[in-house]
Amino acid sequence: MLTAALIYLMAVISPGPNFIIVSRFSSLNSVTAGFGATLGICTVGVMFSTLSLLGLAALLAQYPGFSDVATLCGSAYLLYIAYVIIKSVLQKGAGGNSGAPQVIGGFFEGYKVGVITNISNMKTIAFMVSIYAGFLSSPRTSTDKFLVVLLCSTLELIWYSTVALLFGQGRVKALFLKYTRQIDMGLAVFLVGFSLNNAIPVFIGSH
Repeated sequence: MLTAALIYLMAVISPGPNFIIVSRFSSLNSVTAGFGATLGICTVGVMFSTLSLLGLAALLAQYPGFSDVATLCGSAYLLYIAYVIIKSVLQKGAGGNSGAPQVIGGFFEGYKVGVITNISNMKTIAFMVSIYAGFLSSPRTSTDKFLVVLLCSTLELIWYSTVALLFGQGRVKALFLKYTRQIDMGLAVFLVGFSLNNAIPVFIGSH
């Protein structure tokens, strides 16, 4: 159980779209908005952890096309986020007030974006499936399954809550706002690369 939780934690703390969403909501709006994104991400984590233990791997193996469609839809959404970020940067460069915080939504907007972003990342879902497949390689009771989901979800909640708190602090927030254009362009480029890295193998595999 601890092995599965540690592997899950390593996957969670690796840089990706979820980290970008939480840090941006906290830095450009408030810690509350960052917590909203965190809860959205964790909601999806709990959902797919539970589904993985209930046989999601078998379902994906039976309908591989579902995984491909979900991957392409998720990549398209992440590209849209990158577009919104780049558009914001260009508007600031055209005469906007780069020193003023950009309001991007509160708690519920953060929650919504957190849910959509995490559910769009099929690589994360595939990783969850593989983690829990290893966990289920030995006989497990219902209590074991409940505890492993609880442990993994708690670690995920703690990590992203820490990110939200850190990026919502005065000094970090001021630094983020000072270099918003540069940071946002870097984040947008990362999202584009991440999306293409997910989508291109699907297109190649279909030909």
